[in-house]
Amino acid sequence: MGTRIGLTTAMVLGGLWLGAGYPAPAVAAAAKAAGCGEACLKGVMDKYLDALSKHDPSLLPVSANYRYTENGARLKLGEGLWATFNSWGKYRHDVYDPETGGVASYLNLTENHEIPFPDLLAVRLKVKNGKVTEIETVISRHANGAKNMPPQEPSWMELMNREEPKATRLTRAELIKGALGYMKSVAFQDPSLAPYAESCIRLENGSVTGLGPNDKPPVPIGQGPALTTADGSPPPERPNLMGLGCGKQLLYGSYSFITGYEDAHFPIVDVKRQIVFATFNFMRRGNVESWKYNGKTIPMAQNMRQPNEMLNTEYFKFVDGKLSRVEALFSGPQAYKMGTGWPGGMKEESRPGK
Repeated sequence: MGTRIGLTTAMVLGGLWLGAGYPAPAVAAAAKAAGCGEACLKGVMDKYLDALSKHDPSLLPVSANYRYTENGARLKLGEGLWATFNSWGKYRHDVYDPETGGVASYLNLTENHEIPFPDLLAVRLKVKNGKVTEIETVISRHANGAKNMPPQEPSWMELMNREEPKATRLTRAELIKGALGYMKSVAFQDPSLAPYAESCIRLENGSVTGLGPNDKPPVPIGQGPALTTADGSPPPERPNLMGLGCGKQLLYGSYSFITGYEDAHFPIVDVKRQIVFATFNFMRRGNVESWKYNGKTIPMAQNMRQPNEMLNTEYFKFVDGKLSRVEALFSGPQAYKMGTGWPGGMKEESRPGK
């Protein structure tokens, strides 16, 4: 397992460049072709969001062969959220990768007008020669956690937006390796596979699902999904695993319904802020039906006890080389092994199971 799990820097740089989908020597050429720094990338994202709010794709400069997906499905601009968008909320969190011409935003919004509902949106753009060539969107619809955004605890965004000291920065390849380690650690239920910091906070669809022992929750701690037992009796009370950090939680089995990951992409690496934007799927084989705590059997939620997967977009923030903050937005469940809708992703890895 050690050799399989350990993705070395040389492997990342020498083989397929996971962050952009082309060989590593082409990165410098791509940066030159992109010619778009952070201010430029923010401006392009501004144009995208403005065009979406006006339901008018013609306001966005796109290449002739652009690719656009919404929750993994390939669409034409003007379809999907473009038809149902209502208004933006107050939350927007951008990350940039001028080296590859990438920018991503997490936002909250309202969808539909007669009967509106809250959403969370992740949108990623790739810019080349002043035009948008890639648009990847993932929407969590009817997202109760949208009301929590932006976080009221200021330290969340202060840390996320902070440029880390050059002396402590990981390289682009090392950052990708750390983000991949997170996926592996969850799939294999082994916190040693990722460089977790003691101070580690995870937000998933606007709710806290991971918290270090001395961390302040930036938004209210989320309530877990409703549980049911085979005989209809009341299930045991779900234990509170907050305060353990993002890694140690895995030792208890509450996330063991996640049995693998697939189609991982790392299109944006913000080296200055030490943030990786990744898109991938967490797979659920469907036959992990419960977990145990203090001798009690705790059933998994209903949609976790069937074969499916969740389409994830995540920001991974590293501080002093350790994974310190995770901001996740996901949709689903969707069909088992459906993929992200983008070519060139990594092969799946699954935990051995019955």
